[in-house]
Amino acid sequence: MDQKTLYHLQIARRNRDLARALLAQSELEPEPWEWVAVVVFYAAVHYVNAYLWERYHLAPRNHDERTHGVHHDPAIAHCSGSYDVLRDTGFYARYSDSFVLSEQGARDLLEVEFRAVEARVMQALGQPAPVW
Repeated sequence: MDQKTLYHLQIARRNRDLARALLAQSELEPEPWEWVAVVVFYAAVHYVNAYLWERYHLAPRNHDERTHGVHHDPAIAHCSGSYDVLRDTGFYARYSDSFVLSEQGARDLLEVEFRAVEARVMQALGQPAPVW
């Protein structure tokens, strides 16, 4: 794999692990559930960036280009619904004053939506899905 691909995979795993650590810290005040949404979205961003770089040597300039890549590449389009959920939830967590995310909602983002993106990208890269 290309060095840039490996870099994106490293950052994706780091962000994934940070989201997991935030979920393990339930005594934090205020509760960090919205930050889980932000961090797990950026983990997904780096997984997608790794795939797009490895496959096409494409470095998306913005979220729209990346989303287009997810939706239109047959190898990863299957996870586009999960990617969209992560993108939209991460956006609202960052920019909406009234956005609230429960602990269970944060867990679902990580354990369902993110894992779908992670597994699909790793499969498209010819790698096993991480076990965690």
